[in-house]
Amino acid sequence: MSNGRPPTSRDVARLAGVSQSTVSLVFRGAASGRVGERTQRAVRDAARQLGFRPNADARRLRVGGPRMVLIAVPDIVNPFFARVFTGARAAAREAGFQVVLSVQRDLESVAADVAGQQIDAVLACSLEDGGRPLDDAVPAVVLDAEPPQGQGSVRFDIAPALTELVEHLHRLGHRSIAHLRSEVGTATFRERAEAVDAACAQRGMSRVHAACALDLDAAREAAARLLSAQADGGRPPFTAVVCDDDVLAVGVYKAARALGLSVPGDLSVTGIDNVDLALAVTPELTTVDLPGEELGATGMRRLLAVLEEGGGAPATGPHAAGGGCVRLPARLLIRDSTAPPARG
Repeated sequence: MSNGRPPTSRDVARLAGVSQSTVSLVFRGAASGRVGERTQRAVRDAARQLGFRPNADARRLRVGGPRMVLIAVPDIVNPFFARVFTGARAAAREAGFQVVLSVQRDLESVAADVAGQQIDAVLACSLEDGGRPLDDAVPAVVLDAEPPQGQGSVRFDIAPALTELVEHLHRLGHRSIAHLRSEVGTATFRERAEAVDAACAQRGMSRVHAACALDLDAAREAAARLLSAQADGGRPPFTAVVCDDDVLAVGVYKAARALGLSVPGDLSVTGIDNVDLALAVTPELTTVDLPGEELGATGMRRLLAVLEEGGGAPATGPHAAGGGCVRLPARLLIRDSTAPPARG
């Protein structure tokens, strides 16, 4: 190619005047009865003219054997990621794909996993920013994170729900909150921090911040430090804690009770995700519902649509099969962990 990059199936399709899916069928050996002989010859002629070698796409165009999708999550113990995996796996199996689970924190580590296996495509959830993107030969869709150039994404439209959450606390009478943030460096957690800060600033509410790993014990320890350091006369100056995750919120419950503080009598607590844990605690947790199974299933269907189109990078635009960023709605669920602040 004149620009120095190797030719792709998209280039072959353009020269032959066909779709990428037609090129995919030809080089998968699946064109019989679906693509005319003349069109098959045109595709192969274009490939020879460009010097295109389907080996670059071998993982997704190979003949025979099960088709495989790698699903990457940063933590399979966290119930939210377990839900994402469950939804994605169900959608993949419905389409006849098998899945491989990869527990990684960034795309560079996922790329190393892909290099060692015959993988057709990758669905990556909540991975940290940075690192090199995946090989162009492996279609990918990312979930709940900022996608690398040329890859589609599915994310939650969480800012309106967090604004509603802050407004709910404000209406109850809270004027100062603590935000227990995830220390994971992804776009979704930056978006949560920005939404909470903006909503508090708009209402004149003061706030303090702490950050920790997405782990119950880490949250309990971070909350204990926050509550103990800020305590004045037995009560902290903030009257509510907004947590980036339901697991973090349960850590706050444990820290508060260890210090003799009741939820919500002395401290209102909120979470994000609405996993089963949110209903298992007492009082039940006010939280923002992020349907993980829907996120996984939607992302997998978009990824399979990319493969159906021939495996190129997702196109952009609301009507493209793979493309752009799809936003799923989030909603506030008000339960018993929030109440008016104690007086006196």
